[in-house]
Amino acid sequence: MRTMIKIENTQLVKGVKKPISRLALGTAWFSLKDRDQIFELMDAYVAYGGTTLDTGRIYGESEEVIGLWMEERANREKMVVITKGGLAENDFGRLAVENLQDKIEKDITQSLECLRTDYVDIFFLHRDTESVPVAEIVDYLNAELERGRIHAYGGSNWKPYRVDAANEYADKHGLTGFAAVSNNLSLAVPAAPFYPGLVSIDKAGERWHMETGIPLFAWSSQARGFFTGRYHPEMRNEVNGIQDRFLKRMVEVYCTDENFERLRRAQKMGERKGGYSAVQVALAWVLHRPLAVIPIVGPRTKEELISCVAALSLKLTESEIKWLNLGL
Repeated sequence: MRTMIKIENTQLVKGVKKPISRLALGTAWFSLKDRDQIFELMDAYVAYGGTTLDTGRIYGESEEVIGLWMEERANREKMVVITKGGLAENDFGRLAVENLQDKIEKDITQSLECLRTDYVDIFFLHRDTESVPVAEIVDYLNAELERGRIHAYGGSNWKPYRVDAANEYADKHGLTGFAAVSNNLSLAVPAAPFYPGLVSIDKAGERWHMETGIPLFAWSSQARGFFTGRYHPEMRNEVNGIQDRFLKRMVEVYCTDENFERLRRAQKMGERKGGYSAVQVALAWVLHRPLAVIPIVGPRTKEELISCVAALSLKLTESEIKWLNLGL
């Protein structure tokens, strides 16, 4: 029997009554020109039990592709749609400061139009600007909850102390607080933020999620392809000559001695477990974290999707989990 994408309980995110699947499908790369290929991929994701789609206002044609697919499949009420917005117009590394309420309202309106729906299940603010008072943010998003245009909200690339402050304010004023967070978590530890304003989870962050019970939707859960083995230590000596901006940033952020050791151990563990790839082992490591975590995966082919799903069947012991992360 094939492995299916497990379903989390329907109360994982307060305000979302639908089942949330154990793996969320990342859609940032979706484009209309690849519509047929993408429709097949999303059909396969659903066939494996997937319910949860992660998109964003700045993800090009992603929302539009999802909207067309849901309309054709008549499955909107079965899908948990996550989108993100609120970024400054000329600086995607921070939350809008001036006219934030107008920006949130505009982004949600445009997202709903592209998604061909009248609500999103979860709306994430895509970044934070820590000088913006949390009271304003909570008030703005509660207004959207009351309108029914969003069913829950949270922060992507938000630090725990800011979420705590927002939820404290919400509790004191009888409002709804942040129901989820979407930050980076992967076996490979980035040496620096890949782009400005990004936030990764550390040990203290994991403890915070465990203590609060707030679920984490982990982006770049497979470290942007680091565990494929296409990167090697010698690339660090050539970094200044690398023309491709993404490749150069991958080398700068992920190609550390510690991460190459994690890669070596993931490869060895995969062999020991009966033929799993290092990518699958790295994903299984995230799935085994002791918190409510939903990894966001970004397969581009059905074969890559099947590889992600297969990682759900890989069981790791506590000692193996610790060994993979260099004993940390």
